Amino acid sequence: MVPRVLVIGEKPSQIKTIANTLFTHSSTEKFADRLYLRIGQWDNKELIMIPLIGHITTIDTAKEFGWNKCQPLAIVQNSNALILHTNQTFQRIISRKAKVVDELWLATDPDSEGDNIAYEAYMIAISANPSLKQATKRIWNSSLTKQEILRAFRNLIPWELYLALAVQGRRMVDAWVGFAGTRQVTGTARKVIKQRGVVLSVGRVQLPTLKLIVDRDRERDEFQRKLKFNILADLLSDNRKEVLVTVKHDKSPFKEEKQVKQILNEIGKAKTGTITKFKTWKTKIPPPRPWNTTDALALLTKELKIKANAAMELLTILYENGYISYPRTENRHFKDNFPHDEILTKLEGYSNYRPLLKLITNTSQVRSNGKKQGAEDHDPVHPTGEIPTEDKIITKMHLKAWDYVSRHYIGMFLPDLIQTRGSVKVTIKEEPFSQKYQQTIDEGWTQVITWKKPKETKKFVFTEDQIAQVDKIRSESFKTKPPAQWNDSTLIRQLEKLRIGTKSSRPEIINKLEARKYIVRCGKTFYESTTRGHTIIQVFEKVWPDLVTPGFTRMVEAMMDEVATKQASYDTMLETLRGHYIGLHEKLLSQLPRLQALLQQDMLIRSEQKIARGKRTTVPTQVLCPLCQQGKAIERLNVKTNKKFFGCSRYPECKWTAPSKKTRDGKIIPAQTAKDVVGPCPECNGTLFLKRIKDYRFVGCSKYPTCQTSFFLPKRGRLTLLRKEECPMCQRQMVSHVSRNEKTGESEKKVFCVICQNSGKG
Repeated sequence: MVPRVLVIGEKPSQIKTIANTLFTHSSTEKFADRLYLRIGQWDNKELIMIPLIGHITTIDTAKEFGWNKCQPLAIVQNSNALILHTNQTFQRIISRKAKVVDELWLATDPDSEGDNIAYEAYMIAISANPSLKQATKRIWNSSLTKQEILRAFRNLIPWELYLALAVQGRRMVDAWVGFAGTRQVTGTARKVIKQRGVVLSVGRVQLPTLKLIVDRDRERDEFQRKLKFNILADLLSDNRKEVLVTVKHDKSPFKEEKQVKQILNEIGKAKTGTITKFKTWKTKIPPPRPWNTTDALALLTKELKIKANAAMELLTILYENGYISYPRTENRHFKDNFPHDEILTKLEGYSNYRPLLKLITNTSQVRSNGKKQGAEDHDPVHPTGEIPTEDKIITKMHLKAWDYVSRHYIGMFLPDLIQTRGSVKVTIKEEPFSQKYQQTIDEGWTQVITWKKPKETKKFVFTEDQIAQVDKIRSESFKTKPPAQWNDSTLIRQLEKLRIGTKSSRPEIINKLEARKYIVRCGKTFYESTTRGHTIIQVFEKVWPDLVTPGFTRMVEAMMDEVATKQASYDTMLETLRGHYIGLHEKLLSQLPRLQALLQQDMLIRSEQKIARGKRTTVPTQVLCPLCQQGKAIERLNVKTNKKFFGCSRYPECKWTAPSKKTRDGKIIPAQTAKDVVGPCPECNGTLFLKRIKDYRFVGCSKYPTCQTSFFLPKRGRLTLLRKEECPMCQRQMVSHVSRNEKTGESEKKVFCVICQNSGKG
């Protein structure tokens, strides 16, 4: 009799790929609406493959521990308060098939999260057929290529619970914080916030992540832009005809303008300086290290201008199609016998890579970041060597992501980047100046990893004790900049550094904060906290500081890592964390009166009158309303979208509004001002404005979309409204347009009316 094996996969696409690889002939069996089992013969065994849909269990509270049925802390204190709800469809089919098989193979994704999903199916299977407990194996594949699938199925490994239990422990702690913490805080908030259905969600990873964003917003709000100064000197070449290098004073930047003027008065007229030191050297910069999940997400979010969860989805689809390895890994170290030669040979099938692959001379050395990291024996993110083809459903964005992964991998084998660098020190009337340069001799790995090419500076040569000719000594001023806002790339790297969350959960946490309106995307890539998010942190820093700092979540991660590496018992660690959280929750209980008072006086009560980070909704400016020419532009907040805009102070008499934009010096101003006014609309009582959308420029009515009057303008060139010139035909303001003639290269000026196209003299 042919042995029968039940194979559990994580998702339908994965099982489909495995079945197509192993089976010459197969059949499908439909169960429920969309669940298709695949059955076939392989290696003298009958394999019955069941695809899951990720987690098939959810953690919930028992009926007697529902909302308002018990004290929130009882959910943590009573070990029977939390129960697992299992998807009944999967429970029935796994139980049915487990009874008729001889072995169980778990083929979920090869990481701790995949182990936890496998654990859910495993518990159902052994409940239906206890003999499978001794006949369970694990499929551990690094990619979904044909060769890797065959290798993994021919080299089954023992099934162990450690990785699965580590994830299960994190889920249990998150449930305690989520159920008990959220209910305790929400119950207190509902006593003072008279809003229907208000819920203040708190979480173990969520709060420390939100605090990072709020703290950065505070730094930016409190930042005072200061004027600073540099002192520069231009040194001439030997022929005294051109500036060879601009050197900077060693004490730059200066805080006081008086000090700058004093130095300039002393040396401002100097014509020579003495070279006190000049040296040059060569430096080798090795290729970058292999990618783990954080590295891949950071690069893709930065270069492709997408969210972290979108980048993770791109990598997942590439993995499911067999183009890259499993993308969820903490490791930056390849195992010793890794088949680099085989992958690089396959990549030669892509014509764009052939010239680059010829530059590789040694495939045995790959830079790593120390030893294997984490409990999972997984290689870094890398291409499998399979080339994307048009017959696969894959978008241009997927191809770009695959190209970044492949180029990074190829670049690791290329020679070092070699640069020549130099530095000079010069004294001008006893004042020290210096400057450096760098130039590339051999591009090395940057020929492939082009996004990391270093900037080059102009080369200069001097000799020590040389008298250098000084052309001009001057000062330049600049304003200091506040710390940059967090984006997906920088935030994910910081979370990894602080050990907040896991490789899989970090993008999801950012997405949850945005979905719960604790943060909002500012522009294309940056994040800032909303009123609600800022308030949550502001209040919890006072009443529950242990949960908003990374200390508790780092302790959970460290303890569960010990479980994953078999250094500690799961039950012991879980009970330790239970006791620790009970202590934290009791601290919260002692602060409930204070929490209620803070919420009562804080921003959530007055969210209609406040904007994010505690500023007023009506921030007046000195900008004249461009529509009525009487009121002033006032900064307001759309409480539904939490986005700022400008409106007229004479509202509702004047209903002018305009989106906000940021200037180069960081100021927030209306996107439309008086200088953009063309004149009254010929079709209604609105006002015509100059408008810009991406690369297009046109004149449009302020009453849009009610009035759709518009006149398009030239796409290129400098456009200026002429205030003192009116069209003799329609009395509108004339427009000056200056552009460059592509053939002659000369500037051409044209004056015309945007309404009737009447031309004037340039």
